[in-house]
Amino acid sequence: MLNGRGRLRLRIAALALLAWSLGCGAAAAHAPSACTTDGAHARAVVDMAGRTVALPPAVNRVATVGSVPVINGYLFALGAGRTIVNGLPARFTQSKRWWLQTAIAPYLADRPVLQGQINSEVDLETLVRLAPDLVITMDRTRIRALETARIPVLFLEWKDASDIRANLHLLGCALDRRPQGEDYLRYLDDTMRRIRQALDGVPRAERPKVLYFNPNTMATPLDIANWWIEEAGGQSVTAGLAGGGTAHYSHEQLLLWNPDILIVNSPEQKTAIYQDERFARLPAVRNQRVHVTPVGAHAWGQRTIEQPLTVLWAAQLFHPARLADIDLVGELRTFYRRFFDYPLTEQEARAILASHPR
Repeated sequence: MLNGRGRLRLRIAALALLAWSLGCGAAAAHAPSACTTDGAHARAVVDMAGRTVALPPAVNRVATVGSVPVINGYLFALGAGRTIVNGLPARFTQSKRWWLQTAIAPYLADRPVLQGQINSEVDLETLVRLAPDLVITMDRTRIRALETARIPVLFLEWKDASDIRANLHLLGCALDRRPQGEDYLRYLDDTMRRIRQALDGVPRAERPKVLYFNPNTMATPLDIANWWIEEAGGQSVTAGLAGGGTAHYSHEQLLLWNPDILIVNSPEQKTAIYQDERFARLPAVRNQRVHVTPVGAHAWGQRTIEQPLTVLWAAQLFHPARLADIDLVGELRTFYRRFFDYPLTEQEARAILASHPR
């Protein structure tokens, strides 16, 4: 006869089998992940790696590892920011451009840091001492090492825009925040619909050729950049490159693409482009059309929960007449109040859009 512990193990095993049968294939196809529960005794979710993750009855403490600002943004949008137990890695705290992370969540400033740099090893002793109920990461290679701390590890993936939906379903299940996730997805769908309606009928010849890149490394994050540039009514010059991940290319290739608009990550990169004679022949440089992505909870050109704002900003940049009635300052203030519970001022909104640190 099984004792209480044995029965609990059987329940968890049964839930894991059910979650796998319902959700493993769905997760691989970016569909909403399975979410199973057995009252207050056991819960399980299937993450974006197809792994069944058994969870405690309540998740009140969360460690974010790897792409920390990205994951934090998800938690802010779900109203779960206060569950975060660790601070930002040094590369973000040393730059004033990520000021909004600690403006939204001032408590993060004093939290222990798990990583010195984004690719550094996780301090497992600190992780164990923080005693989170759940570790969330977007780095598949770290999963096995993190599991040695004997804490549930949830893997999120963000290869393309459809993963936003899958991740929010997954986190909504894990953190018991499904209504907040559904609210965000309604906003995402509505915003994308507004943009598509504004750009309806724009011929391809009037869609500018755009390159989002790091001029220091000559690299572009393909899947994310191609998506938001195309959705904003541009032609991403890297759209024809094979594979996902990050693409690297030469200055010669850039000259062949001959982009109308260049978008970079920082004011320093913008200055470097104007000072580099190798870029001087490009229409984007000759016509002063080199722009810097805003940074809110994270850099808008990268993976971020602010992706709808990225597309709005870029669409107005590419087609100002078509989106002349969009008040970007108002859009930012509404977004940050609604999803981050942060009263962004008009001055702060303008500073974000101008890529100026506060």
